[in-house]
Amino acid sequence: MHRTALIHQNSLYYTTVNTNMFEFFVILCVISLAHGCSPITEHDQTKYCRTQYAFTGTVISNKENDIEAVFRIRVNSNIKERLASPGQIITVYGRGTLNSCGPTRLDRNKEYILYVSIYDASTGRPEINEFYEATATYVNRINNYDCSCEVEMNLPWQPSPDNTTPAKDKCVITRNEFDCSFEKGYCARRRNRYGLGPCRWIAPDIVCPQN
Repeated sequence: MHRTALIHQNSLYYTTVNTNMFEFFVILCVISLAHGCSPITEHDQTKYCRTQYAFTGTVISNKENDIEAVFRIRVNSNIKERLASPGQIITVYGRGTLNSCGPTRLDRNKEYILYVSIYDASTGRPEINEFYEATATYVNRINNYDCSCEVEMNLPWQPSPDNTTPAKDKCVITRNEFDCSFEKGYCARRRNRYGLGPCRWIAPDIVCPQN
């Protein structure tokens, strides 16, 4: 009698624990999806072409709390569209400390390349999508990006999605292109005697270390 009761009690305990663990896992997944943090492999050109604005700017001040990070930035030059005039100081927003993707942190008096979008027209808040240190190498690379070309990933862990983009209007990245030169490459058209040609993947000729 006691042995049967004990087994039944343990069974209820493990069922409850497993149920609670499953519910916790589901909650984590929902939070992750809500914050948009997912392990998607994509090229910087995709991020650049998706964003509304790109510019170089120097951080004048930064402030961070649980919900958001707030930066006052002096615009130095516009790369994509025009969020503000060079020399103008604007306020842009990033992720706070409780965000599942981690906080957005920019150092004061440092110059960055910033990708920024306004998601809510009613507030007009510019939000940071991506940022890099403002070096000549990064700026030159960005200037090569061609947003008439799509960078499509086709990797073992991320198969190419079904889409209707013609082959001439995209570069498909397979394991052959996904090497140490990937981040330094870009997808663009080259002019020929007939006009602009199809999109081509252009990457530096680098000897990658063997795994």
